[in-house]
Amino acid sequence: MLRGNAKQTIFYDQDDIRHFEKILGQGLEKCKLRLCAYCWMKNHVHMALQVSDIPLSKMMQSLSQRYTGWFNRRYDRVGHLFQGRYRAILVDEEGYLRDIIRYIHLNPVRAQLVNDPLDYPESSHRIYLSSDKVSRRLCVDPALKLFGHTQENARIKYRHFMGQPLEEAYLELLRKGGTDGHILGDDNFVQKVFHQVEDPPVSDMSLDALTVLVAEKYNIFSQNILSKNRSRPVVEARAVIALLAVDFTRHTLKEVSQYLGREISTMSRQVINLRDKIIKFSGVQAKIEGLIAEITRVDQGE
Repeated sequence: MLRGNAKQTIFYDQDDIRHFEKILGQGLEKCKLRLCAYCWMKNHVHMALQVSDIPLSKMMQSLSQRYTGWFNRRYDRVGHLFQGRYRAILVDEEGYLRDIIRYIHLNPVRAQLVNDPLDYPESSHRIYLSSDKVSRRLCVDPALKLFGHTQENARIKYRHFMGQPLEEAYLELLRKGGTDGHILGDDNFVQKVFHQVEDPPVSDMSLDALTVLVAEKYNIFSQNILSKNRSRPVVEARAVIALLAVDFTRHTLKEVSQYLGREISTMSRQVINLRDKIIKFSGVQAKIEGLIAEITRVDQGE
């Protein structure tokens, strides 16, 4: 779930939606994620995603930052577009995936925008019902297989399932994400999650040490990075320091901006541009991956 800051609009027209989907598609491919269901509302989005070994945060951070940058440029605005960090609930596929997809597809009905989810074009509900409708980004198989063994039978049962009443207490459980707000599943699933899922490690590397690593990778002097030098390699190196610091260390963008002597708005814009480059250019991606590996080796004392 990703919401507009203070419930502000994030989609004004179809061009906004299509650009959001373009960025999302690139992120899904890069991070090896599968989109199982979606609903784009005026001021928030809901997605059911099947994750891989790559942390979900990688795609979501890039998605929110890249779309915010594009949106701000298009509408001549500044500042945050989304309400802080995205919210994620880990769902037991066998027990709750069907209910979560129904919850997502019925969003426009609960918002009283339509009486039938079939009348709302910006969700994946129509694709679940029709074998003729296809989407390069959407993968309906994980959910449909829970309804039936054949596509035709699964779609019939899905349509029936969507028409069943949902008790308010159960709706609230889905909305909150279980008793702890993060996991939907039975006791065995919860125990398995707590034993297997850990937060990604956060490095204690100092900004000085990180600057030295990046300077070596870019074959430039650390002093140039900390100076007023505006050459392209130096500007990119600063953006790399900011991205790695925010994603892999305990430092905030504000701390990095102060350390580098740059405005936080400038650094934010440069990090957004860098995330675009990582997706588009394999050379930039290779540099970043090499630096991440180096940070890991340093933390492990190798």
